[in-house]
Amino acid sequence: MSTNGTAAPEPRLCHVRKVPDFDGYGFNLHAEKGKPGQYIGKVDDGSPAETAGLRRGDRILEVNGQSIAGESHKQVVARIKQRPDDAELLVAAPAPGDP
Repeated sequence: MSTNGTAAPEPRLCHVRKVPDFDGYGFNLHAEKGKPGQYIGKVDDGSPAETAGLRRGDRILEVNGQSIAGESHKQVVARIKQRPDDAELLVAAPAPGDP
């Protein structure tokens, strides 16, 4: 529970798989000023990322079972690209009231 009485969203595991007719996973990754971590930015319509359930604003907690706490943008991108055809992302939606 957060201090304002609302529960933080439960993390969810999204398994993103590349498909032949789509280039990449269809999302971008970014940092948010003043907030730690890496976040999902734009998610392309009809993309593997959308199919897997990724949403704009999701914070990435783990990539392929490994925590990304304290890792740079470049390190997280490298983790996502480690496997050639898929990636498992543990993400958390923004808490209620987060911008």
